[in-house]
Amino acid sequence: MTSDQSKVVDGTCRAAWSAWGSLADAGTRAGVLEALAAGLDEIREEVLRVASEESALTPAELAPEFARMTGTLRQFAAVAREGSWIGAMIDHASPEPVGAFGGVVGPAHDVRRVLVPLGPVSVFGASNFPLAYGACGGDTASALAAGCPVIVKEHPAHPRTGRLIVGAAREALRGAGHSEDLIALVENADPRDLSPATALVGHPMVRAVGFTGSQRAGLEIARLARERAEPIPAYCEMGSCNPVVVTREAAVARGEAIGRQVAESILLRHGQQCTCPGLLILPPGCGAVVEALAARLAAADPRAMLAPWVRDGYLHRLAECRKARGVETVVYGREGSGQRQAGTCLLRVGAADFAAQPVLHEEVFGPSVLVVELGGMSELRTLPLRGALVGSLYGGVADEGWDLARNRLASMCGRVVFEGVPTGVRVAGAMVHGGPFPATNRPESTACGPMALARWCRPVCLQNAPKEALPAELRDGSWHGTRVVDGRVVPGAG
Repeated sequence: MTSDQSKVVDGTCRAAWSAWGSLADAGTRAGVLEALAAGLDEIREEVLRVASEESALTPAELAPEFARMTGTLRQFAAVAREGSWIGAMIDHASPEPVGAFGGVVGPAHDVRRVLVPLGPVSVFGASNFPLAYGACGGDTASALAAGCPVIVKEHPAHPRTGRLIVGAAREALRGAGHSEDLIALVENADPRDLSPATALVGHPMVRAVGFTGSQRAGLEIARLARERAEPIPAYCEMGSCNPVVVTREAAVARGEAIGRQVAESILLRHGQQCTCPGLLILPPGCGAVVEALAARLAAADPRAMLAPWVRDGYLHRLAECRKARGVETVVYGREGSGQRQAGTCLLRVGAADFAAQPVLHEEVFGPSVLVVELGGMSELRTLPLRGALVGSLYGGVADEGWDLARNRLASMCGRVVFEGVPTGVRVAGAMVHGGPFPATNRPESTACGPMALARWCRPVCLQNAPKEALPAELRDGSWHGTRVVDGRVVPGAG
């Protein structure tokens, strides 16, 4: 990084720090998010065109993603305005047993707790979702809703898209009377240039990092954040090899339909989704599932992938897996003629060979799936499955191995889907988009839904504080958000 580039990064971070104070009020946060959504709506067609040109995703594929981006901004505006997410809790001074938590233990102080924002957040968006997980995607929306300015690290796969979105966002903030420095972008068009990422994670005025991408890059971001003179949290969503388990009974009853559903899930965005099925785990008697899946994947045309290096990484991982012991290539689709094009792939392996070869346990990012054939459902107990964002289970509660599969998936996945494919993430309060390593490095968190705001905050307790020192959420009397008072949940005043 040149000295001029270093000055730009430093100035951007300092401007975000200076703008931080303007987000102290929940109403202001909501207004900021609503202004961003309205500003982006005005350039919708241009965003879809530019993002399609850069990502090779079609406008039809990007249109729902645009709606998700602006919808999340507006949803989090409502979350910020309502206020319950902030976790307000009040325990009045009383020597008597009070509330649902067993009374007083220790001195009978008046203590009150609330979440407070950490400060400026650097967001590293995803290559595969340039809108919903890009410059104004979920991480940006949740950070602003929590009261944290955002510095976006540009993604080399779609730099024009990021610059267009952030430029429009800053203009919308100015027009609505807010500081444009509540969101900014650091350019990084060269994928080989790691210096912008290093500079942002290491800057003393960046207080947290949100990352979506590969395991290798995510671990490096987490290391840089951890090894700072003053460590900061880094929330990294990384590779996920999402398992789909089918019981024998389900395969016999509707194996062809299940195979087609899994195939269509894989083909969405040409397999370039973090929730794409990666493993299809089958007991004996599930041939109909594999036949239908293979037929659909073999018929699919090759497509351009998100970037040349994404395609190269996909083909490299396929080559590694195909060379592993016991692996059979069932489908290997045409690669196409373009620099970014690749086809589908269906591999098959027995449980013992799968278990013995770690190269098969890692994500293959692209339109492929590995069928793992069990000798019986009991083999699920010892199958070496890694942490994943989501797992799916097809079958009924009375099926052999259904209960075992349910428990195994719940132990290793952030979300378990019954009778459905893993793709398709609803932005809702109950959603968990996270999971054990290597899906993420912070399995206690989610990147989707209102609970995502807590990543950018820390709890603070105010003891025996005068009324004047208390934020509105912690003052006695009515407040619009739900909170816990003396161990009892008190609904908001409306």
